[in-house]
Amino acid sequence: GHATRPPKRTGKASPWATVSRLHFKLFDDGMSWRRQSVLKRCYFACAAIFFVCLVAGRHMTSPPTKKARKGASEPVRAAVVVGLKRFNTTEGPRWYVLMEQRQVKNWLRSSRNYTALMAWPGEYAFPGGAMEPTDVNMEETAKRELQEELLGVQIPQNDFNVRLFDVITVQGYRRIYSVHIYIAFESVNRWLATLEVQHLNANLGRRNREFEYLLNTGEFWKLSPHGKMYVSPEVHHFEWMALRHAFYMATSPNIKYVNEFQKKEFQRHQVDRREPVGEQMIEVLENLLTELEPPSGKEVVI
Repeated sequence: GHATRPPKRTGKASPWATVSRLHFKLFDDGMSWRRQSVLKRCYFACAAIFFVCLVAGRHMTSPPTKKARKGASEPVRAAVVVGLKRFNTTEGPRWYVLMEQRQVKNWLRSSRNYTALMAWPGEYAFPGGAMEPTDVNMEETAKRELQEELLGVQIPQNDFNVRLFDVITVQGYRRIYSVHIYIAFESVNRWLATLEVQHLNANLGRRNREFEYLLNTGEFWKLSPHGKMYVSPEVHHFEWMALRHAFYMATSPNIKYVNEFQKKEFQRHQVDRREPVGEQMIEVLENLLTELEPPSGKEVVI
């Protein structure tokens, strides 16, 4: 009799069975050895690529290790200097604080088509910055950063008389900062008493014009990261500001722009609102105000 035909399969074939049939179809005995060799290489190359992609995907989606989490959570150590000077005003003697107005755009982190903002863009802050590995201690960090932001004003070691006022924790855009607040009175710091803010701002203006030239000619975007770091402006200008006004500016919700520069830069870079300094910095200003100009009227003379 006739041979019985096997029953026709109605379900879906297993993927591995499909791959197996494809394997034997590609590498049958009737194929030339050269063609088999090429196909085998392609077959194993695809398998290797699949394995690498699988391992990379698992690595990218796996949770970070304890060591990585610890490194990301450790605060960046930083230091700032609060320069204080006593001025005679129409209302009597008042304490003024040396403030810097920050640039709005972070040119070092920006690109031609992307705008990164500075932390607290266009706001007034104390001069300072993060600790570097070469710094011996936080006081040296404060002095180094201050000299850099004062465009190289040299401060003799025996003339840098500061005291630690507070250590605060500040939440930045990406990192947490442990900021050491040092205060310097002009009566015991000759460099501060002789600091000419008008001359300093003239130098800042000249550097900013040089930067604008590099930007307008396109040369800035051709610089190396180190070159960009050297020419990118971070400070717009310095100002001796009344301590009371600095506290008011940091706490008042009615101030839309601190000045015309911030307004123009916000419009230029499409920034919709201010990012005032954090509560910890406001607390520092309040404590300084309470200590130096107490409500009783008995002001501190140093």
